[in-house]
Amino acid sequence: AEGKIFLVFDEAHHAPAPSYRRLILNLRERYPQMYLLGLTATPYSKKEGWLAKIFPQHFINIISPSELMADGILAKPIPEPVKTYIVPDFDKREYQKWIGTFRENLPEEIITKLAEHQERNLKIAKYYVDNRDRLGKTIIFADRWFQCEEISKFLENQGVKNGTIYNHIDADPGSADARNKRKDDENDRVLKAFKEDEIQVLINVRMLTEGTDIPDVQSVFITMQTTSQNLLTQMIGRALRGPKFGGTKEAYLVFFIDNWTQLINWADYQPLVDAVIVDRPEPSKPHLPVEPISIELVRKLADMMYRPETFIDPFKTLLPLGWYMVEYVARAAQSDSVNGNKPNDDQSAENHLSDKKLAISEEIESIKRLVMVFEHEEDNYRKVIQFLLSPLPTEFEDEGIQFKDFKPAITAWSETFFPNVEEHFGSNLAQDIFSIVRHIAQNGEAPKFFKFEERDNHDLDRLAEDMLDRKLDYIQVYDKDLRNEYDNDKRYWKVFYSSYDNFYNQYNLCVGRILRRRLSPQPNVPDTGIIKKEEEPGPDEPSDEAKRQVKKRDGKCLCCGRTTRLEIDHIVPKHYKGSHEPENLQILCKKCNMEKNENYIDFTATSFSNSLDALKKRKIDAATIDLEMPPNALSEFDVPLGTDAGEPSEWERFLRGTINFFYKCSAVHRVTIGRKGDSFYHWRIELNAGNDPKWIKPHLRDLLNRIRRTKQSNGYGAPNLITISAPNKPSVNFSLSSSISY
Repeated sequence: AEGKIFLVFDEAHHAPAPSYRRLILNLRERYPQMYLLGLTATPYSKKEGWLAKIFPQHFINIISPSELMADGILAKPIPEPVKTYIVPDFDKREYQKWIGTFRENLPEEIITKLAEHQERNLKIAKYYVDNRDRLGKTIIFADRWFQCEEISKFLENQGVKNGTIYNHIDADPGSADARNKRKDDENDRVLKAFKEDEIQVLINVRMLTEGTDIPDVQSVFITMQTTSQNLLTQMIGRALRGPKFGGTKEAYLVFFIDNWTQLINWADYQPLVDAVIVDRPEPSKPHLPVEPISIELVRKLADMMYRPETFIDPFKTLLPLGWYMVEYVARAAQSDSVNGNKPNDDQSAENHLSDKKLAISEEIESIKRLVMVFEHEEDNYRKVIQFLLSPLPTEFEDEGIQFKDFKPAITAWSETFFPNVEEHFGSNLAQDIFSIVRHIAQNGEAPKFFKFEERDNHDLDRLAEDMLDRKLDYIQVYDKDLRNEYDNDKRYWKVFYSSYDNFYNQYNLCVGRILRRRLSPQPNVPDTGIIKKEEEPGPDEPSDEAKRQVKKRDGKCLCCGRTTRLEIDHIVPKHYKGSHEPENLQILCKKCNMEKNENYIDFTATSFSNSLDALKKRKIDAATIDLEMPPNALSEFDVPLGTDAGEPSEWERFLRGTINFFYKCSAVHRVTIGRKGDSFYHWRIELNAGNDPKWIKPHLRDLLNRIRRTKQSNGYGAPNLITISAPNKPSVNFSLSSSISY
């Protein structure tokens, strides 16, 4: 070539992919007179990134969609949303499990149940029958092979000639004769018949999304709701050939929309509009618009924001400080489970990615993810990103890499930089790190951090404090002030809460927590014993040596037994001049510490009487501290939800916390909960000596009811009997018939 080369790159928006990028840059270095022409219908890569470096002249010729339609190259798309009014069977427990993974696709059994829905399939077929003259030649995209066959039968009964295309290897029509009827070349025969207008409708499962040229298709039916914008675009594209290429002037895009009760990031139809493209990088925006952040934020917080039992942290801790925008390209992973083979949903996300059924396609996708950063992990993310920047992790650059190949390294980084991994909110931490390292490897720089500028304007605690201070009555709050706040166009409340009632309920949770803090009795502690005199200022916190002694002595939360998120608590609060000496300190987890608040509760004592004895030794009059026994009610301790609702260890922690707060000491000696047999249905709690079981007897009915409601609503069996005993004291119990339902 004598140093000259002319390179044409079709689908040029894929050029920033590392393998293509390396090829182009190496050719450019080798051939000084290399000319490069890129062609694409979707120039959506970052202009200020690699696309601009590969094509430094940017756009030299642009043809708008309206011009293409006017020239007959593209058909005019006419979207038709059709509501099915079908509520998919996606219960709360399964939804919570799903949002805890990083899978974009819905669980396979949810899709299968929807594909089996006869009423829905009949509606799909009937819509075509009722509009056949207008819709004409149509491709229907379905989810399962048996759904194809069912829609086919409905259409056939109405005189509509149709055919089905799917992977017959995975199909099981139920008998050898039925399987033998469908020959190996069945798909080819059906496609040929469709092209030659022998049939009017072609029903398929992801077989015609790309690489199929049938220009005269008039309509497409999107019966499968997908989270993949790329897949949706491919399906729509089957009907967009214009008359100049043997297509139609207009194309009908029929979307069947189900009544999902969950927030899911469905791919949306993007109308063909004439975009204004300038030949210079656009200025960066101060923060992202709400549309791309909303579903990510809601999905990560959905299993926390509606939990009355566990909502004890300040509201702002549920909102991120901001998010990292990670961008990279990857080869699409496809599973043969689309035709009915189901991966085990109990697998971890990492195991799912390493499933042998996954195949890596040649299709390159641009990936954009938001990695949410909450205040308790801000520094952790900063440190891991700094570590990954030097040297650059080039082994993560290739777009075809899979998580399973790098699992040991990512696991090590997770444990090193996020020692309390169980505290990670929402999504899978390993996938967040995997996304960050891929971004850094492919872009050579850290992902940009966008601060959630509106965070302070969405502090529901501050709003509740203000309304309480103004002494507004319930009607004024519900009908006016709070509703006006929800309807405020400058707020994101409607993004976080799908209805005003959900928002109002969350407000009430904040009000309840604030009132408990304001109205909880505070100890009136005299200036004796371990109390410091006001005129003797001391250090703001215990010494490192004092903390070390207490941690070694206690080792875990003395209230519930948790071993993570541990904090040093003052038995006599420092707000009331409690000293920093080890005898006035105890280990509590964050939740128990917040529940204790500024109250005097000595969890180093194993009984209420021991707690009183400790007060006497400290020369503190018990009458000056609110230690009324027994209390009037149980503390609203957090119940385990989701998969935790099936774990005996989680329920043990719940019972320890609830009962120890009730007795205002470490009253619980042992909790016995089995996974099967008698101890599964009969829970036993043994108290330490000196604690009277009869104190808690009036509350056992409500306690057992709460346990049963929670376990049953999360899909688990529940106990029928709770017994509480203590040395030298009569046992108490409460039982319910297993036939009772809630």
